[in-house]
Amino acid sequence: MSTVEPGASLDGEGLTDLLLRLLLDADLRARLAAEGAEAVAADPGELECLASVDLAELDTTARRLRSQVWRPGSGGSLATTFPRSLRLLQDAGATEAGLLTGFLGSPQFSRFRLIPYTTPGMSSEEAFASYLLDGVGAGALRDTVTHELMIALFTALTCEQPLSFVIEAEGIVRTDRGHAALRAYAPASVATWGTIPGEQHGAGDTDLATNVEAVEYAYFTTSAAGLAHGVVSGRVAAAFEAEPTARRETARRALARRGLW
Repeated sequence: MSTVEPGASLDGEGLTDLLLRLLLDADLRARLAAEGAEAVAADPGELECLASVDLAELDTTARRLRSQVWRPGSGGSLATTFPRSLRLLQDAGATEAGLLTGFLGSPQFSRFRLIPYTTPGMSSEEAFASYLLDGVGAGALRDTVTHELMIALFTALTCEQPLSFVIEAEGIVRTDRGHAALRAYAPASVATWGTIPGEQHGAGDTDLATNVEAVEYAYFTTSAAGLAHGVVSGRVAAAFEAEPTARRETARRALARRGLW
């Protein structure tokens, strides 16, 4: 019989931490089922909670959480936000189940704002992208994950105000009409992206040059025009220069006339 010390109940923060560990750690759930609450409880407060856990309901809830993180609905999901990135990973032998398990157990997942109205955190998309990019060198996968993350972030900046999460991606600047960002990608990476439903192009002003190491790719969002993105010339890229020069101001004025700055 389990013995619980009087007054040992967990407070709200401790209970939330325990529940999240139970939902995210399959090995912990397996030990609880096989060895009992006393074997896995870190203190009397946890023992009190673990002794009352319905194991079948816990497994059902854990499976539901995995599904909601990966496919939260028709409005968006990790699976639909990163389609090209996941194809590259699957071509390299990764599986959806393996990627999700790795993500749920990663430090990046802990920075995701899992519970609304608690402490601020990143979106699930940025947390997942950070997990995928951890330790990845330059190449098609890094370019593609970054691009699909930027599309997700700029879509949110267009549709969700105020944001319910924080953005940690660097280089996103405020403009008079919204936000903008510039990234450099390998031409070979950009050439494979094409267009998929829901993407709107229109920021680019130059053909894709395949004889250079990197091309500059810009993202813009405005309240009126929504999201625009594409390969840009050096004249447009000058708008993102840190120092206030005549070249930068000329580029910004040109973009402003197009409703992008």
